Amino acid sequence: MKTFFLLIYLLLSSQCLGQMVVVMAKDADIQNLNDQHVANIFLTRTNRFPNGLKAIPIELKNSDIRANFYEEISGKNPTQLMAYWTTLIFSGKGKPPKGYNNVSSLISRLENNLGCISYISLAQVTDDLKIVYRFP
Repeated sequence: MKTFFLLIYLLLSSQCLGQMVVVMAKDADIQNLNDQHVANIFLTRTNRFPNGLKAIPIELKNSDIRANFYEEISGKNPTQLMAYWTTLIFSGKGKPPKGYNNVSSLISRLENNLGCISYISLAQVTDDLKIVYRFP
């Protein structure tokens, strides 16, 4: 019986760790976003939320979920994404979101800036963050 509960726990834990969500500070004016809003913000097609407030996308450097996130929102693999960013940078039309070295720095920035938005695993969401988009 203990083995059964351990297996259930491990299964649910791994699903939580693997599920990506888009988050902001709990006091931010944004309640939810759709997939197009998320894509436009993170691919620097816009720097505004639907309500007109400035959007500041941030992310973890070398994150395990980064490739999955961009594949989901853009359909681009890491090589295609690098080409996309290179083109935007050299044309002066945009740059990738600011990267943070660790989760605690990223979460601290999110919690203390109402305009910041990022994606993390569901297991990393704190009480001071709110989920504004869930991946299907």
